[in-house]
Amino acid sequence: MRTILKSAMLWRFLGGFVVGGLGVLALHPATAETVPATPTAAVASAR
Repeated sequence: MRTILKSAMLWRFLGGFVVGGLGVLALHPATAETVPATPTAAVASAR
């Protein structure tokens, strides 16, 4: 167990998750609109 915790591969793997998570949080707009506000916008975007 101690060998696994000291391995560089584990820390790089976990570091990738941290960097990826921060990237998702930083690049995702706070006011992201996933559903169109009006029915006409839904029809217009479907065409």
